[in-house]
Amino acid sequence: MPKYCEKYKKGSLEMLFLKLLSEGDFYGYELAKLFNHLSDNVITLSAGNMYPTLYKLEEKGYIRSYEKTVGKRMKRVYYHLTEEGRKELQEMLEDYERVVNATNAILNFRKEELKEMIL
Repeated sequence: MPKYCEKYKKGSLEMLFLKLLSEGDFYGYELAKLFNHLSDNVITLSAGNMYPTLYKLEEKGYIRSYEKTVGKRMKRVYYHLTEEGRKELQEMLEDYERVVNATNAILNFRKEELKEMIL
């Protein structure tokens, strides 16, 4: 993965987890597969970067985990977005939109526009 993709990923993982969980409850493996699929493998997750982020979100009260028995013996840990998490996600999305718009304004700047800005 290019070095800047890795930096952007680190800064947005919490928001992306909250967004996915706003669509329903998922267990860890499902979340990893969703990240890979939806991002065309640009954002890939390992247990080393996924679970610490999920634990941090749970400590903050944004998500909660629960066990569900699948089959006869297997238990899976599912993650659920709390109401507090929904509120936090909304704030994150609003901030993210502001940053994207500001970044795009700078990336699309052309020197010819300078006269218009000054006048």
